[in-house]
Amino acid sequence: MVNKVLITVKSSFEYGVRQDIRDYLFFFDRGVNVRATEFRGVLIVETNRDSRYVANLLINAPIPESVLTSIVPIIYEGIYNTINDLMVVVRKYVSSDCRAYVVKCRLRGSSISNSNCENAIINMLRSLGFHAMYRGDSDCAVVVEGLGNWFGIYVGLGRL
Repeated sequence: MVNKVLITVKSSFEYGVRQDIRDYLFFFDRGVNVRATEFRGVLIVETNRDSRYVANLLINAPIPESVLTSIVPIIYEGIYNTINDLMVVVRKYVSSDCRAYVVKCRLRGSSISNSNCENAIINMLRSLGFHAMYRGDSDCAVVVEGLGNWFGIYVGLGRL
């Protein structure tokens, strides 16, 4: 399990929100680290706690929702060069506990487009017998976040 949460925030709010997130999470994990990335508006929380637990804390944090635009618990991270590298990992985490998946890719600084990533994962999920879509009601989600050639994924319960 990777103990990271990727957060996107409104541009130009990075520094203030970074401090607010660190201060808030410090009560739950004294070793928490919130760092900026080379991509504007993208922060990574590194924690000693489970990433899903920390993401849930942040969803309910007293930080304006208008500033935090997305909160993604990372359950696996790695380096990728091709779309196949991402699909192999996603396939390991899909579960028969889910009936339907919503798929979202955000690959910043990549030659692979978000829509190509989403199409490939949706087609793979459908070939495995799952209902998969870009938006809509589902019991599970697949989120792929990329920063350059680093990627993190979340596959599990929840909506986007």
